[in-house]
Amino acid sequence: MASSTANSGAAKPLLQFTPFSSTVQPAFWHELTNLKIDVLRLSQDAIPIHANYSIGRAVVDRETGMEVALGCNLVVSGDAFKDPKDVKPPPNSVTVRGVLKNFNTIEEFKNVNKQEMFNNTSKEMWTKTLQTGDPSHLFDFLLITFADLKKYKYYYWFAFPAFAASPPWEKQGEWAPAVDVVPIKGLETIHKAIHSGGSDSSIAAAVLAKPSANDPTAYETAPLNKFSEFFAGTPSEKRFVVFSDPSAHSQHVGWPLRNILTYILFNHHQTAAISPSSPLNIIAWRDIDTPSASSNPPKSLYIKAYVPSLPDTSAAPGAVGWEKNPA
Repeated sequence: MASSTANSGAAKPLLQFTPFSSTVQPAFWHELTNLKIDVLRLSQDAIPIHANYSIGRAVVDRETGMEVALGCNLVVSGDAFKDPKDVKPPPNSVTVRGVLKNFNTIEEFKNVNKQEMFNNTSKEMWTKTLQTGDPSHLFDFLLITFADLKKYKYYYWFAFPAFAASPPWEKQGEWAPAVDVVPIKGLETIHKAIHSGGSDSSIAAAVLAKPSANDPTAYETAPLNKFSEFFAGTPSEKRFVVFSDPSAHSQHVGWPLRNILTYILFNHHQTAAISPSSPLNIIAWRDIDTPSASSNPPKSLYIKAYVPSLPDTSAAPGAVGWEKNPA
């Protein structure tokens, strides 16, 4: 279900986001069982894990011929407890960090102060991002579990903290094909940056792009944390923020964009200077293969977005993000 807020009066439509849905592979529970028996035992210490999300996919309904967006999934596999550097990620996926907290009893799992855990996780994400300058912490997640080993039942609940901008982001117009504003040659460059910009063989969660000064059909790219340096002196209409979109919905984009936008707003607001008259150009990257005018028409989407006024950037933003239905 995508989050949305009703507009009133003459307010422009808000950007809408598709929350993550968790997918836990059976091998993960097998590894957790072994870890509980051999290592954790009665310990309830937090454990680092990792997961992946991929560029969104859609399938064609045989009866209607319409495209149907598949889930915006974050997948936790049996390799979640290994060092990501030692694991080959699924194709076209972003690797993200997480923290697992396993409880010894079902009562502890149910009664733990979940709001406090969530707040601590989101604050730590924000602090790490500011202290390290590494935006990859923007996509961290929390997983709490209880493993009933006698009955082979597993209880779990995910949190995908998303920082909330206040006032919220508004969009100018509707989502349109990215090729309408970026030529094929530029999209090819962005595709290469996305697929070579990740760590541990994964794809990059986001990159920045702008037309080359010498050739407007060619594009230059940079990592997200270079926003101020890369876009210094570049007109707002030539600045593009591109993110690997786990959603395939025509109007609702993936959850990670929320934190990317908040990061830019809070950490690069002087350079960004985002306003209704100076919106941010956003590309939701949905191309698995290199875009081509003939053999592989581009699937990525484009929109302009802005905040009506700059929020208070002196304090950490609030966050939301417990998965709707705990398992």
